[in-house]
Parts: sequence; C-alpha cells; structure tokens
Amino acid sequence: MENTKASFSGKRVILICSIVLVVAILIGAIFLIDLYQYNTGVVRNIAVKSKGDNQIELNMTYFLPMGGWSVEDVPLDEGEYTGDGMTDYDGGLGKYRIIVRFGDMAPHRSITMKTLYKDRSFNLGNTPVTVKAKIAKPEDHGFVLYIGSDTPIHVESMKEKELSSFCGTIRIPIYVGEIK
Repeated sequence: MENTKASFSGKRVILICSIVLVVAILIGAIFLIDLYQYNTGVVRNIAVKSKGDNQIELNMTYFLPMGGWSVEDVPLDEGEYTGDGMTDYDGGLGKYRIIVRFGDMAPHRSITMKTLYKDRSFNLGNTPVTVKAKIAKPEDHGFVLYIGSDTPIHVESMKEKELSSFCGTIRIPIYVGEIK
C-alpha cells in the first residue's frame, strides 16, 4: 500500500513539474516572439524614480542592443525632431528638456502606444518635479527620447556610450534646479 502511495505521489510531482515547465516555455516563447518582431535592439521600458529633492534617475531597460546612445541638455531655443526633420518646439514638454539618442534601437510598442495619447507625451513616475517624455524617429533607424519639465532639469552630457550584454538598464541621473 505504501509503495502505491509513493508511486502516486511521484507521478503527481512529475505531472506538476511538467505543467510548470510547459507554461514557462510558452511564456518564454511569447516574450521572445514579441521581441524578435523588431529587427534591431529594443528599449522595453522607460521610467524615472526620485533620488532626493534635487535628483531623479531615468531608467531605460533594453534587450538585444545594437548601436549606442547619448544624452545631453537641449538648448532652450532649439526645435525638436519629428519624422520630417527638425520643427519649432511647441513647449508641450516644458521649458527645460534633455534628449537621449539611440542608434539602431527601437522603442517597444508599449512605449510607442503611450505617445499616441495626451498630445504625444506621457508622464513618468512619481518624482519631486513633473517630467514628461516624447519619442521621435528622425531617421531610418534609431529614435530620440525627449524628457521635459517646467522645473529646471539638466544632465551630464554623455556621447556615444555603448550598450553591452544581452539586456540591461541605462541609468541616467537628472539634476533638478538651476545649474550653479
């Protein structure tokens, strides 16, 4: 009798493990199919978090990176990129802006869908200042991400940074307040 219970218990464990394995494989396949529809690297998520009263951190997760990235402050009198080149800036993100440029990368469709609403910009996280974001695709490949606020924000300029590894997170400190 004990041998039958042990045999039944062992079969139950194998069945449960098999079901978990099949579900994990299906979820993994859906994730990979979602990402492989792009023929370039993908920025999957964009968020900000507070790092105190005078700093926020922009976090962008990516998968299958290609090309590089850079970040810098946007001069107050500079226009903005659109699919048709540079146009006059309409002030929709606020007076102060930074720009993150990605070469050979694409925003994930979940990020792109956010830009279709609320005048093509979206709010980012709970921070001491209100920040908005907007995506533009000024060239055949890559994209730019604008981060803007009516409160003064600025970044340390970084040029041609490489994306390494299979996936990762870019962390950019954004300083709040006037530059001293």
